[in-house]
Amino acid sequence: MLQLIPHKDNSAIVKFFTRDSGLTACWISSLRGKSSGIRSSSLQPLTLVNAVITQRENRQLLTLKEMQVSFFPSNINSTIEKSAVAIFIAELLSHLIKETETDESLFDFLKESILLLGSTPEKCANFHLVFMLNLANHLGLLPQSSFSAQTPYLDLEEGTYRANTPMHKAFLSPGESEYISKLSAIDMKSFATIAISPALRKNMLHGLLKYFEIHTGMSPLKSHLVLEEVF
Repeated sequence: MLQLIPHKDNSAIVKFFTRDSGLTACWISSLRGKSSGIRSSSLQPLTLVNAVITQRENRQLLTLKEMQVSFFPSNINSTIEKSAVAIFIAELLSHLIKETETDESLFDFLKESILLLGSTPEKCANFHLVFMLNLANHLGLLPQSSFSAQTPYLDLEEGTYRANTPMHKAFLSPGESEYISKLSAIDMKSFATIAISPALRKNMLHGLLKYFEIHTGMSPLKSHLVLEEVF
């Protein structure tokens, strides 16, 4: 589950990313009535559900008829660090995923990442950075060239590592670019294996957000400010 948008009269619109249909928006007629089997407390960001979705006649939105929670992020919401990461990931995905086309590989990656965040005993300071880079790989957005001593600057506009600083301001320093390259080479399960200072982590986050904005048209996020306070 990506986003719950409350509506009047206890109704709501809920946005899911589904394995079969991609991005799906559903109408929920009642969240708190006695006859309702769906409660807002069960629709937290990154909740994994099995849902029955129907198309009602003369209705533009699909209707969420039945829902069974397969993973509730209680282990995520129990810590400030994991909760901040989850809120950020949910907002990032809500801004990025606009297509209704099926993408089973992306769905499986997101599901595995959510389950990993819920179960890991490791500190999650770098989880969001590794997630963004793995997500960029799934979306075909990773820089095409390689970091080296000869090409130490990541040009965020061109999506390439280059020898000299670009004429514009959208680039990362050699230190930041090197760590982006290192994190790009690891999978989600290895997110805690590389030590990064808070200042460097913040700069890398800003750079990756700018990178996504440039290459996807994504609007600016807000939840990263919480991450900067937590980590």
